Amino acid sequence: MKKFVFSLALLSTLVSCVGLEQYPTNSYTDENFWNYEANVDAALNLGYSQCWNDNLYWYNNLLSDDVYGSRHSGDWLSVATGMANTRNGRFSGEWNGCYQELRTLHTALDNLHRMKVSDEKKARYEAEWRLMRAFTYLRLITWFGDVPFFTSNPTNAETLVARRTSADDVIRPFILGELEFAAQRLPKNTQIPAVENGRYTCGTAVALKARVHLLNNNWEGCIEECERLMSGNFGTYDLEPDFAELFLTGHYGKESIMTIEFASDGGVEKIVRGWGLGNYVPQSIGSGGVVAFSPTQELVDCFRKLDGSEAAKADYSDRDRRFQATLAYNGCRIKVPAIINARVKVDAQGYYTCWTRKEDADYARNNDPALMDDYNGSQDRTATGYYSLKNYAPETIGVGRNSCKPLMEYRYADILLTYAEALFEKNGTLTDDQWNKTVRRLRERAGFSGAYLNKPADADLREAIRNERRCELALEGRRCYDVRRWALLADPSLKETGNAYLTTTATGAPFMEGGAQIFCDNPYGIKYWFPIPAGECEQNAYLRDSQNPGWN
Repeated sequence: MKKFVFSLALLSTLVSCVGLEQYPTNSYTDENFWNYEANVDAALNLGYSQCWNDNLYWYNNLLSDDVYGSRHSGDWLSVATGMANTRNGRFSGEWNGCYQELRTLHTALDNLHRMKVSDEKKARYEAEWRLMRAFTYLRLITWFGDVPFFTSNPTNAETLVARRTSADDVIRPFILGELEFAAQRLPKNTQIPAVENGRYTCGTAVALKARVHLLNNNWEGCIEECERLMSGNFGTYDLEPDFAELFLTGHYGKESIMTIEFASDGGVEKIVRGWGLGNYVPQSIGSGGVVAFSPTQELVDCFRKLDGSEAAKADYSDRDRRFQATLAYNGCRIKVPAIINARVKVDAQGYYTCWTRKEDADYARNNDPALMDDYNGSQDRTATGYYSLKNYAPETIGVGRNSCKPLMEYRYADILLTYAEALFEKNGTLTDDQWNKTVRRLRERAGFSGAYLNKPADADLREAIRNERRCELALEGRRCYDVRRWALLADPSLKETGNAYLTTTATGAPFMEGGAQIFCDNPYGIKYWFPIPAGECEQNAYLRDSQNPGWN
């Protein structure tokens, strides 16, 4: 069935330049443009397509200790190791992408009065656009701190003298106010038809308010917004019973709060909009090209045995159920998409065995020469002995190894973890009831039993909550934000100094020589702030003279 697909009809009229600069005025001279409902719909779809994307969902993992990048992921790897300068594409990409999206949203909101659509439709679109605008400003202030702030499109002259507005002043009242506006006007998740799956709801707005507070370690705000969402007044949300199935078919279920949309118009043979999985999964079923990143042994070690004990580094049996649904490891069995021309031999059920340890792979190649998942000294294989499997859904994969499965950017498990963390940081403990309603539920779904389900002592609670968050949300792009804000809790001066907040090293599986074969020998050295991109500073002296600490 054709889902809510993002049209690109307005790309030629709404998108040209990037960054703060004004778009050509002749893009907006058609007095009749907003008279057509199809154009208004296209403006909404364009806002969605620019708001968030699969590249950020995947590649933000590179800014954490969950994965390590290959040389192919140069800009991101440079940021992770502290080797980037102010001309790095990751920085300019975030800045330009956000301001490009804001141009789209300002243009639409400034023309609300001209739109020839029903009042009901106009009201809903306005709430969606304002939610997107708040989310985009949240992206900007999270990475850059104080930023130029506009609620309408600036002129060329204004962009050249724009000064930075305090991030706190952008949060209050603007971001929180815009999200609350949306929360009071958008429908609940139970009130939209299937054809509108993927559109933002009032629950999305409330959940994003909780995220705003979490990113700023505002525990009272977190608690308040989590409780609002958990109350049921803004939609019906809960955990799906099966973690693995959640990432196969659960993207529109009761756990999903916010998605990045992809769609087909008649099965995998007619993918309308897809995302490429070839650079993340084992290469026997991937693109056969470069591997963007490899999960680290440090991440693997977080997934315990089902009795709650720590597992040996290469012991992959009887582990936390989230482990098998998240990572590909030596000896795991993986289903091959039926539609692709499989390089490897499959069994009667359509599975093959992934071998990432060279000795095992060499032996297996006596029977299947096409196997190509073990490290071979190139960027085309894992550097750590592990690959990603989260969101790998064979039934959604087309001939070009693109998937049409929507990605969950925000889900209810995150709310439970946010709530547990905020309660602990505010009170120094959790009650048994609070623990049972949050972390225990996640552990039960992960297959644990016995004493490991019980609340640990207060001295161990923070570590337990943080580790649960790492396991539950692994490879969903959230870890980079978590380690950043946790470092700030330990060292508040990071905001003023711009020092690195993650300085550990990455290792691989023990059969990978302790991780010595990881491509780049530099340890993590991610600075707290992104810099204002060099190109912006060269055009605006006010931005140049207020560059973030830690950058020249």
